[in-house]
Amino acid sequence: MKEHSMRKVAIVTGASSGIGEALALAMAAQGTHVVLVARSVDRLTALAARIESAGDRATVLPADLAGPGAAKRLFDEVERRGLPVDTLVNNAGFGFYGQFENEDPAHLSAMLQVNVVALTELTRLFAPLLLARRGAILNVASTVAFQPSPYMSAYGATKAFVLSFTEALWAEYRGRGLHVAAVCPGPVETPFIDAMGAGVRSTAVFKKPLSVDAVVQACLRALDGKSPTRIVGLVNWLLAQTSRFSPRAVTALVSAAMFAPPSKPTL
Repeated sequence: MKEHSMRKVAIVTGASSGIGEALALAMAAQGTHVVLVARSVDRLTALAARIESAGDRATVLPADLAGPGAAKRLFDEVERRGLPVDTLVNNAGFGFYGQFENEDPAHLSAMLQVNVVALTELTRLFAPLLLARRGAILNVASTVAFQPSPYMSAYGATKAFVLSFTEALWAEYRGRGLHVAAVCPGPVETPFIDAMGAGVRSTAVFKKPLSVDAVVQACLRALDGKSPTRIVGLVNWLLAQTSRFSPRAVTALVSAAMFAPPSKPTL
């Protein structure tokens, strides 16, 4: 096994499944000591065992980022363990599909806490350390960040925040040795899709989801690149550019047609 002092150390939130799990495995295979963060102790422990069985290094730090103060507690634990973090991957997040008035208020509050508040707090807490180590911050956003997303209105707004926040930090830190980037995939074939709500797979947007591997490779390239934004998939890139230059009302109506349940009228 490689010595701890020679390894890069990366925190990956939302590491118990989907993109986070696959990215943690890929980064560990490259020699990075991955710090696995999510709610499920059992899943994180199993993932750490897989990583360590290959001769690589993993640390399990269970945390529910939906709880107030969770980001600070995680930061304090990383500091207590003396982990020299040089990469922060803000991947944790979840969404809701359906009419906005049907979203449970507690679910909505937790989503805002994880997708926006915890991500922002973790970035603020680790930024001084990452600056000193000339490290990197990778935020997992989404292609819904580029346009209003009816039937996923609050979720889409959280990802628009993540994209804007990331691009601003990229410009702020690009001359100071800290690389900040956002990866924007479309729907990805992970448990995230089914957790969003009934009917989401029947919409036009979710019928052909991306593979997890395609997103992981985009994440790795984003960490090594210079651009603040990496959109996964040519079609998604074209749609994002179209959204940026179309009238906002038109974009919202087109999005409504693409995200609408089959029973809803389209354009």
